[in-house]
Amino acid sequence: MVGIRFTEAGAVSYCRRGDVDLGVGDYVVVQTDRGERLGWVVIAPDQVLASEHQGPMRLIDRLATEADVQTWQSNKDRAQEDASRAQELAGRADPRVRVASVDYDLAGEYCDLTFAASERIGHDWLQQQTSELFTAKVGITQVGDRDRAKSIGGLGVCGRALCCATWQTEFPAISVRMAKEQDLSPNPAKISGVCGRLLCCLSFEVEAYQELRGDLPQVGKRVTTPMGRARILSVNALKQVVRMRMDQGGAVIEIAADELRAQYGTAVRPEELEAKIEEPARRQDRERRDSTVATLTPTDTRIARRRRPDERPAKGTEQASDGASDQASDDGQQRKRRRRGRRGGRRRRGGGGGGNAS
Repeated sequence: MVGIRFTEAGAVSYCRRGDVDLGVGDYVVVQTDRGERLGWVVIAPDQVLASEHQGPMRLIDRLATEADVQTWQSNKDRAQEDASRAQELAGRADPRVRVASVDYDLAGEYCDLTFAASERIGHDWLQQQTSELFTAKVGITQVGDRDRAKSIGGLGVCGRALCCATWQTEFPAISVRMAKEQDLSPNPAKISGVCGRLLCCLSFEVEAYQELRGDLPQVGKRVTTPMGRARILSVNALKQVVRMRMDQGGAVIEIAADELRAQYGTAVRPEELEAKIEEPARRQDRERRDSTVATLTPTDTRIARRRRPDERPAKGTEQASDGASDQASDDGQQRKRRRRGRRGGRRRRGGGGGGNAS
């Protein structure tokens, strides 16, 4: 089994080589349902993995001769002329039709024609008119704008030959997000190719940019720093520099990406982290502290405490206690005098009464 390619940068078809000894670059002739086709070997038998292809395979008829190669080249020249003729014919009938490619078999009896259009259209009329124009059996297939650019070829915005027409066998999925991740303007006029679609090369380096950015904050994200809150203005993945604008004062500062990575999550944190996680934690801590700590209120109630006999009074209260004890002693003596006076009066009144009776 070998890998055969029939067009430049086209899909690889796997064929059984039979008894033919083949190597990379050999031209071969393969019988297809659309006549004999000339192709060249791109994957040698010892380079093919058994898991790369499953299902029926065509059988290589023979090695191509010099005459076969010359016939193939002349058919290519004929196909270019017929593509222009087919475009004039289709333009008169339906301006939306743009012929992409014309390809003949070795015998020149069968032709494959592809065209692109802005929408899906019927092409029975085109097949009938081109068959009469080319005097051959024509197969019509509608393709996209990228396939048309791949068939026609040309130069890209970089000044080099189109990748899809020289080496790229499949079209990658492209989105505007890839341009933004590479700090490119999302203007379609600047990131579109000759096909009118987004440049395929936007997917070539996007993984490298994603790796360089790593876990750095995105542009427009708000963060908290030891100097206050700030907003990320730009992230230069190639220079590894992050620019941010401080809310207080509006100063713009630059910080190395490695330094920001080392501080991100500790000294420099996302603003929503404080609002969603740290602030509720602080609130719960305050509520827990308020519910567990008792509040002491001072009072004016004076309670005399009885001292033990062996307890010495404090220096600050010794004089106050002496004064209080003196006052208490004077009050006790006065009460004793009043009681004695009341008892003496009762004796005198009782004694006088007894003398008068006798």
